[in-house]
Amino acid sequence: MLLEGVLRIRARIAEIEAGLARLRGNVPPASFQGALEEALRVEATRASAVANPGEADGVRLGRLTDYMRRRLFNPQLAAHAADFIEAADRYGMDWRLGAALATVESSGGKNCFRPHNPFGILGRSFSSWRESIYEVNRLVAGYGFGNDVVRILRKYNPSGGEAYVRTVISEMERI
Repeated sequence: MLLEGVLRIRARIAEIEAGLARLRGNVPPASFQGALEEALRVEATRASAVANPGEADGVRLGRLTDYMRRRLFNPQLAAHAADFIEAADRYGMDWRLGAALATVESSGGKNCFRPHNPFGILGRSFSSWRESIYEVNRLVAGYGFGNDVVRILRKYNPSGGEAYVRTVISEMERI
């Protein structure tokens, strides 16, 4: 009962924040009911992870692997799906962000400007896919915006504009 009350408050806060973001033109509309359902879904996933360690990671890994298959990721990069989740968890980032960035920046690692760099990070080369995956998460966590994806993306690619932000968020929502 108390948990549901907390979740309703979180959902209302999310609804207000979404309304503010809509006023800035950053995200599509969200309803209170939708925010509540998302909060309940997230909490159920967390509870399941506590009751069944590794199960939530399995769900995320399945979703990410399916996304990479649908988006025709470079198979060598797609083999590192678990690294995307592990790196995001290590740095406290949204686990979908790295894969979405790779999709937008390099068509899923198929068109890299530098070796093992599907993210376009400062034109750098990396010695492995894993290294670049961890580096992109470390980089965006270092911005200090938490998981405010809009602020992260504006800093990550300041010349991309709102279209870039919307494109990456759209890819995150597909995962």
